[in-house]
Amino acid sequence: MKYNCEKEKTDLKILNPDIEGDASEVIEEEIEETIEDDKLADVKLYDNLIFPEGLEKVGETPWMNEQNVFPDILKKHMAPKDKLGYLIVKKGELEFVWEDEKGKVYTVDAKHPLIIYPERYHHVILKGPVELKIKFYKFDVDRVKDISALRPGEEFIKK
Repeated sequence: MKYNCEKEKTDLKILNPDIEGDASEVIEEEIEETIEDDKLADVKLYDNLIFPEGLEKVGETPWMNEQNVFPDILKKHMAPKDKLGYLIVKKGELEFVWEDEKGKVYTVDAKHPLIIYPERYHHVILKGPVELKIKFYKFDVDRVKDISALRPGEEFIKK
């Protein structure tokens, strides 16, 4: 079997660590520039965390869509205290942003649910028709609690 390959000209960067610093710094800068220039805008990012086993379900929201979604979900907020959220989408897709991960936007759809850890600010972005629900599970975390945080899912937890 024969392959027809054309050589591509590339400009190689020659780095002098004494002048330019560590190569990893240059690589990180190039990655940041790529993100800032929206060169990765069409690349979907999925959360690849595995849902922990054996958690007790303590509540859930009703099915929501783009017309009746709780407005606070679209704003910066946190999951209820000591509760893990499990964001599932039945139809369509939405975007999910952790406030402390600048430049990353996770896509959530029927094949890619997302785990929402407590005490971490986030928000949801709707891009079109969607059906979503958030299930809540008891989850022990040893962290300092932000008692002033907005938690729109709190009312769906069994008291």
